[in-house]
Amino acid sequence: METNTMKQAREHVAQLFSGPEGQRLRAGLALRDMAGQPAHKAAVREAGGVEALLAVLDGGCQHPLTVVAAEALSCLAVDDPLSRDLMRRADAAGKLVALLAAGPESEAAHRALLALRILTDREGDRMAILKAGGIPPLVALLRQGPYSEHTEYAAAVLGNLAAGGQPLKDAVREAGAISVLVELLAADTGEIAAELAAVVLRNLALGNAANRAAIVAAGGLQPLLHLLSMGQDKLVHPMSCEMVYAEDKGSTVQRHKAGLCCFDPTAGHLCVAAATPLGVFGCIQPPRQASPRESGAERYLLMRKLTVTEPNADTLELCFVMADCEGALQIKEPLKRRQKQLHRLLRLTITPCSATDLKGALMRMLTRLHLELEFRDFDLGKENGAALPIKHARINAT
Repeated sequence: METNTMKQAREHVAQLFSGPEGQRLRAGLALRDMAGQPAHKAAVREAGGVEALLAVLDGGCQHPLTVVAAEALSCLAVDDPLSRDLMRRADAAGKLVALLAAGPESEAAHRALLALRILTDREGDRMAILKAGGIPPLVALLRQGPYSEHTEYAAAVLGNLAAGGQPLKDAVREAGAISVLVELLAADTGEIAAELAAVVLRNLALGNAANRAAIVAAGGLQPLLHLLSMGQDKLVHPMSCEMVYAEDKGSTVQRHKAGLCCFDPTAGHLCVAAATPLGVFGCIQPPRQASPRESGAERYLLMRKLTVTEPNADTLELCFVMADCEGALQIKEPLKRRQKQLHRLLRLTITPCSATDLKGALMRMLTRLHLELEFRDFDLGKENGAALPIKHARINAT
């Protein structure tokens, strides 16, 4: 039996193409509202809403219903893979790219950017945008300056595109994006646009020598590394944490320890000092808590795959469990090279902390270290008369 929600969705879809213009607009707004509610996404999708809304986009950038349809599609795409699959089959990328031609003054272009930002999570989507000619208008929207929302959304889409294969990275460079991105970096490092520009440049540089050369030629490496070095003071102070270790490789036995941790932004290390348990004379003179900065503290290499999550606003979690079950790679002190490592760090939880700020600083540090690796073959010491800290050529970044 058809539910009331499904019945309403079908009625709204039918009204998109019949009746007076005001009725059609109200139907579009109703579908947009339903698309924004997780419980109603399936009803809109099964009522043929994706195909109908995409057809509405053919009405032109100036039509108010086009704007509503683009917004509804972006709502449907969020957390609904089935809707995104339908959009792919109906060439949503090409239709949304066509709206970008209206320029920064168009609300339809603005809504199209929102949808394209979501529809770039797969390589096939990225290539569809490339084939539809979407990169040049995205670069043109970057030129609105660091304080424009269009610039921010265009940079977000380009960042996703630049994370794709080499044809996409080359196309972004050939469209003239690198010089514009460098200008955004230099304009105001405190703006979101600068942060997004840094992401685009990072993605463009990874694995692409031509893009790295273009970034250096545009004078972009120094401001890029400078921006990524900001906020690193949050990482160096000792913070309370809990560590979870596995006793040996392949073991299911885990041991929890409390202690302190901090990060070494220069080397890309996590430093950990477990709390010493109270001894026999602990009631007389409790043992001193070791500092994670001391030479005897455990050090772990962060330049490999790890997952960083925020369970809540006061907690940051680093998870090192991977397919090979090796955990974090420990860096042993010179005097301890002969000592056998008896446990592996699987997870580290930092609390209390400002999780979002700490995560941002940590991700900047890792991004900077990866970039230093990518640019290690350039003669960078002469740029702007300052030496760059390219010290990590032997780190195995995976």
